[in-house]
Amino acid sequence: MTHSISTFFRSHSSHSTSSNDSHHTPAEIKRRPLNTIRRPASPDRTPSSSGSSFLSQDLSVKMPDSHNKRLSLTNLIAPKSSTKSIPQHQPVTLDISIESPPAVCYGPPTNSTGALISGQLQLNIHDDQVSIETLGMRFNVEVTRKKPFRNHTHCQDCTKQTQQLDEWSVLTAPSILPRGTHSFPFSFLLPGHLPASMKGTTTKIEYVLRAAITTTKGGEPVKSSKVIDLKRAILPPEIPKKSIRIFPPTNITVNCEFPAVIHPIGQHNVSLRVDGVVKRNVDEKTQNQWKLKRLLWRLEENEKSISPACPKHSARLGNVDDAKKGELHKENKIIGNNELKNGWKGDYSGPDGSIELEFPINVRPESRPTCDMTSQDGTEVTHVLIIEMIISDEMALIKNPSKVTPSGAARVLRMHFNVILSERSGMGLSWDLEQPPLYQDVPTSPPGYRNADLSDYTGPPLPDYEDLPPLDDPMDASASSGRPSEDSRRPRGSGTSGTSEA
Repeated sequence: MTHSISTFFRSHSSHSTSSNDSHHTPAEIKRRPLNTIRRPASPDRTPSSSGSSFLSQDLSVKMPDSHNKRLSLTNLIAPKSSTKSIPQHQPVTLDISIESPPAVCYGPPTNSTGALISGQLQLNIHDDQVSIETLGMRFNVEVTRKKPFRNHTHCQDCTKQTQQLDEWSVLTAPSILPRGTHSFPFSFLLPGHLPASMKGTTTKIEYVLRAAITTTKGGEPVKSSKVIDLKRAILPPEIPKKSIRIFPPTNITVNCEFPAVIHPIGQHNVSLRVDGVVKRNVDEKTQNQWKLKRLLWRLEENEKSISPACPKHSARLGNVDDAKKGELHKENKIIGNNELKNGWKGDYSGPDGSIELEFPINVRPESRPTCDMTSQDGTEVTHVLIIEMIISDEMALIKNPSKVTPSGAARVLRMHFNVILSERSGMGLSWDLEQPPLYQDVPTSPPGYRNADLSDYTGPPLPDYEDLPPLDDPMDASASSGRPSEDSRRPRGSGTSGTSEA
């Protein structure tokens, strides 16, 4: 019975397929999708496979025999972690620890005493013992040019210049050190004329400590580095800076009071007083007055640098002095600005009239400002405060100056003031004022009475400690001051009345 049912399905499917194919034209057969075209039966197909249903048609490709390797997606795509090499065990590591406060040079480069840094070079040994061949450290100032000479970015000598400030040779001969941490102290006084660390538009200046150690086993030396952030703080004067500007052909005079030193964080006030804004015509009983319409201020940062040429590219400059070999770059950016349309007070009833106002200025933190600095290689950063006032001419009666008639004339009063952008000084104490007293500055200690050699002593006998009077004794206080006490001035045997006995 089972065989007859399977024969019925096989004969029905074959008959329906043959009948359908007979009614389709060759064009319709070409338009039929590829997945609907029945594949020819394989000649080696077994009878059991031919008896299967047409709903479970096997269209997959038969893989090779089991003795061949089977393909797998996990074997074709290797994970990223497999490409990384396994880190090898390092018998030694280096670490640089700074123990001194932040390095700050107080005052201008000509008067600064510099900054003192101190710390420890820590050598960590992870094996039982390691034979060290050399151990040393260098302190360098590294200058990176973002715009090198003639845009030679591929030239390492044109892009980066390194100058060594100091060097410490900790171990010069082979030594065997046991497991543990070995510390080697170091210190260095940064001269006051050195430029502060900076990350400008064209130049980057860094102070870097670089340590290296080599073992007797050979291989690559173990290195460690640490960047020292050197800052410069200019102490602001107690009195703000004052400046006077005159704008001919008018009679306008501007008195400006502004801070000479500003900081990257915080606000600073600027005061302005504009005089000579009124001009009277007595015969016509009218007056012309200048009215302030708008005020704009901005802080500009000017950076200038010279990109030197390496010996390989210096021949292109011709016969130029060695000190001037290089390419000059200038950059300018705004680190703070604002616009004011009100907030001032005008007095047009006086003889000359006046306008007074006060406004704050500040540096935008997102502008990444660079403090003022000057270096010997030609790098210089300066800041300028620019104030622009737009004034318009108006006509009014002398008796009623509030009713005005615009004349249509206007002027722009522009002023430039040099300011210094500096880090905050904090306590304002340099390293030479914070150092402890030296041995020659310590006074001699008091002599020891018990064990002292009194063979040459000719003075009165020295009392014992038990015989000394207490410090709060009035008799001792009067004796030490050299003045007689009240009891010593009183006659002996006197009573309360002050009369003496006969």
